[in-house]
Amino acid sequence: MSSDADLPSIPTVILDPEVTFIAREIGGRTTYVSHHEATGKFFQLGPEEYRVASLLDGVRGIPELFNALHSEGVEWTTEDLAKFIAQLVQANVAVIKQGSAEPTESPIEDAAATGENPDQASTDPASYDAITDAAPRSPEPPRPGLLTMLLRFLPWLISQRFPLFRGDRIATRLTRYLGPAFEPIGFSIWMLLVFSGLCVVYGHFEAFAAELRRMFDPGLWPMLFLIWIVAKLVHEAGHAVAAKHHGVRVGQVGIMFFLLAPLAYVDVTDAWKLRRRFYRVQIALGGVYFELAVAAVAAWAWWFLPEGYAKHITAQFFLISGPATLLVNANPLLRLDGYYVLSDLTEIPNLRMHGRRQLGSVLQRLFFGIPQTRQLLSGWRVWFASIHAACSVVFQVFWMGGLVLGVAMWARGLGILLAIAGVLMWFLIPAVRWVWKIWMLEPGERFGLNFYRRRMLFYASLLIALFQQLSTVSSPFDRRVPVVVRFQDEQIARSPSDAFVESLFVERGQHVEQGTLLMRLKDPELRIKREKKADDLEIAELKAIQYRRQGELSKAATSLENANALRRQIAEMDEQIAQLTVVANRSGYIVGNQVESLPGRFVAAGQELLRVSDPQEKELLAVVPEQDVDAYQLACQNDSSSRVRLRGGLTIKAKPASLRPRASRMLVHPALAANVGGPLVVEPTLDGSGEMRLAQPYLESITKLDPITSAEVRSGQLGSMTIRDNRPVLARVYDAIATDFRRLGRSQ
Repeated sequence: MSSDADLPSIPTVILDPEVTFIAREIGGRTTYVSHHEATGKFFQLGPEEYRVASLLDGVRGIPELFNALHSEGVEWTTEDLAKFIAQLVQANVAVIKQGSAEPTESPIEDAAATGENPDQASTDPASYDAITDAAPRSPEPPRPGLLTMLLRFLPWLISQRFPLFRGDRIATRLTRYLGPAFEPIGFSIWMLLVFSGLCVVYGHFEAFAAELRRMFDPGLWPMLFLIWIVAKLVHEAGHAVAAKHHGVRVGQVGIMFFLLAPLAYVDVTDAWKLRRRFYRVQIALGGVYFELAVAAVAAWAWWFLPEGYAKHITAQFFLISGPATLLVNANPLLRLDGYYVLSDLTEIPNLRMHGRRQLGSVLQRLFFGIPQTRQLLSGWRVWFASIHAACSVVFQVFWMGGLVLGVAMWARGLGILLAIAGVLMWFLIPAVRWVWKIWMLEPGERFGLNFYRRRMLFYASLLIALFQQLSTVSSPFDRRVPVVVRFQDEQIARSPSDAFVESLFVERGQHVEQGTLLMRLKDPELRIKREKKADDLEIAELKAIQYRRQGELSKAATSLENANALRRQIAEMDEQIAQLTVVANRSGYIVGNQVESLPGRFVAAGQELLRVSDPQEKELLAVVPEQDVDAYQLACQNDSSSRVRLRGGLTIKAKPASLRPRASRMLVHPALAANVGGPLVVEPTLDGSGEMRLAQPYLESITKLDPITSAEVRSGQLGSMTIRDNRPVLARVYDAIATDFRRLGRSQ
């Protein structure tokens, strides 16, 4: 048996004096919530964990703690005890006391005195290492290296927080006026206001949907940014007023920048001290509560205001304070208001920390056989936190990925730097640390490997093989090509000039044959101009003859050129005059809005008058982007029908027709434009005419529909044609990301 001098020094741990505990009854079970005043963090402990924490007085070592717990009936091993204390040290709930406590007697003798198995109470040096590894090694740490400084700089690059002042005094003043909003009467008024605002929006849904599409207009972004700032100030005021209304101290008020976006914040962390969950939930939802009230007021203001810029601004205020707030702040998968509400309802402080810790432990046990660590949660809360963690990780991968792409395109050079920092901090560094942790879990054996390292290499080989498959095997998914239904060879009669409708010889829905007289227009000014041009032509011809007889050949040539120009103008006017008599170019039915009201009306040049088409003769116009041309041509060669899904739920079959040889950026059908709800991105033409053109070239294909199918579909109906994708899966993902980059770049 070794002497006492050969035993390792036993570290002792003491609770941080800044930590306080609050007892709560959750599901008939007593739990304890610890609050660290300095860091503002909360932790939930069970009765056994709380008892261990309460015994950390800086005097007892692990053997004394083990014996004390065993005498109280707590069946913990020394390994469980050491791991739990290490977790408390890592969370800054406990600190290692400077110096070590010397055992009063050998651990074996102490265990024998209590009648326990010496193996259970033995002082395993690895247990002490778990504790000492969780604390700083030296009171004077060495100067950090460049890599360490860079890793510390990354979080600051992503998010900067600047406290401005303590908000308790301002919250007290605001509560005098706004605090009653959280009383039953105030809540009833809020419910009535929000419900009435929803009725206004529901009754004018199409108008608000059009306003939603206008949010993506880059020209409106400065105003939307100001609206967003005002809405967030109202949001934070709601948190502060709710907290002060329930007697919670309001901490720092400040501004933070997350990926360059300014955000206000209010510290109401002390809300966790409230015993009633309803109060804590009310504080967490205080911001959304105030914003929804403002959104309802904005909806009513939109209804009362006349058409104009102010009406548009109130609609945008509603969209930002209402749907956008619910989508972001009330989302429990983001660490915002919805997350804290869920944490309150489930009584799980630090829900994300517990969930991700449990999820990581389950995955490590599943893939590497690593024993799970002792959980601070119990019952259904263990699996609930794990499911929440899994959902939040998946959601945030796409959420943060979208933010990274958006910032990279919006802020250009600085945005790319922020994107790199985000990828490093949120994806790459955590993955490398986790791999390194598994790799160094045990020392290497033969060839420097061990069980965990062999598992790691096996999974890495699987990932490489999967990557190779995804980069070579064709995608099992389909491509979708935008299509629109239109009439075949439809005649669109337009006014050739500013004129009056003199006579109308048909009516809407009437069947006409080719050559039928439809209407006659009258333009007296055009005829007067034509007669004047004819007189000018006669004078120019006479002058040319006169100059030629006088030998002034240059003047004669000038007069002849003038006469030729006048002759061309007269020919154009004659054509316009001929078009004043509208004749059917094909057989079909008369289609048009307000055809019966045309007689006697003034119509501007180019204005549509009526159409002649056949409802049983329709065609499918497909617009194919350049990156889908190869796949579309393969679909044409297969000589099989493709599925076409139209808006409204109708699905038809159509055979893809051959592509026209030239790509064009001309908007071939107005329903395809994104600014009216279509699938294609458009931009203004360069000539400043106000017309729109496609943002990228497209090729066209026209598939004629049979009479039965033509009767089922409507002209102008949008949809998509499904064709087989010939790209590998990774190429499909890359093309999708590249397309998003191009769209973001065009929106700048």
